[in-house]
Amino acid sequence: MTLKGKQNHYNIKFLSGYGISIKQNNNQIILNHKPDPFSEPDKEEWFVNNLPYEKLVISGNGYITFDALKSLSQNSRNLILTDTSGKPVCLMNGLMDSLTATKYRIGQYDTFRDESKRQYLENQIIQAKIESQSKFLKSHGIDASLSKFENTSSKKYFAEYSKLIPEKYQFRSRNQSFIRNAKDHATDVINALLNYGYSVLAGEISKFVCGVGLDPYYGFMHKTHTGFMPLVYDIIEPFRWMVDEAVFDIANHKNSRYRIRLKDYAYAKNGQVVLEYRLKKNFLEKLERLFQKERPYRFNQGKQRSNCLSMCQEMTIAKITVQDLADYCLGHSQSFLASNR
Repeated sequence: MTLKGKQNHYNIKFLSGYGISIKQNNNQIILNHKPDPFSEPDKEEWFVNNLPYEKLVISGNGYITFDALKSLSQNSRNLILTDTSGKPVCLMNGLMDSLTATKYRIGQYDTFRDESKRQYLENQIIQAKIESQSKFLKSHGIDASLSKFENTSSKKYFAEYSKLIPEKYQFRSRNQSFIRNAKDHATDVINALLNYGYSVLAGEISKFVCGVGLDPYYGFMHKTHTGFMPLVYDIIEPFRWMVDEAVFDIANHKNSRYRIRLKDYAYAKNGQVVLEYRLKKNFLEKLERLFQKERPYRFNQGKQRSNCLSMCQEMTIAKITVQDLADYCLGHSQSFLASNR
């Protein structure tokens, strides 16, 4: 919990368990939940302008009032609803209503119908994803040669990634499942954490995509389906490494206070992993710190270094990437650079 008058390092609030509610009373947003039936209720009250959380992740049973939803949306607070396995159920963001947004969306549709441009964007996104995976592995002492093809490179990447995870967590690959060959029914704690992390990352990218005015259901790499947002998952690809880094850190942390404990998760009758509140909270706060971490980046605003780079947060770089894509679709730029590392 972030105390009033104290600096907030996380910008994220995780609501899980029993009695979850988000309501508004006397112009204050009231957040309420119980991580387990035996704990005391975790309750916070904030005027919405002072709410220290940029995003609220909700996993469990409860309710949110219309007044609270409206206030959070109008004040650019991001709501991410997940099921018990961490799969996103609903991403709620404020809408952008402007002529510029309409022009961007028309440009996106025109680009989607142009096969050469669509193929160019797909290649750029795949190249950026593979580059980020390769750099992540190298940062942890693994010099692996990844294929230029997305599917085979991902299999190779997670085979190498599994070597960084302690054997006791039984992580073999991203697709491991004893129920069916699917990523959203994790049967090990590492896959379960990856699910949660990717869901939060999707919520962040969705906020930027909708904020600019692009249509999240028209992507260039992922196929257009009605069940999820292809453009959001396109933009996610070069930034997935942050989730992978957060999972690696929490699995290998020297301090047991922040490391995964065996009592932090259990197995349901169908073999699916159920994560405890403490683990999910620690993990999401770790991920948020990575989102806020700054590094040099090509940016034409703010104080620049001698090499023409500026210090930017990782999520600012993701936002710039979405804006760059919108400019490319509208013809304001002749190229799109999805690589971010």
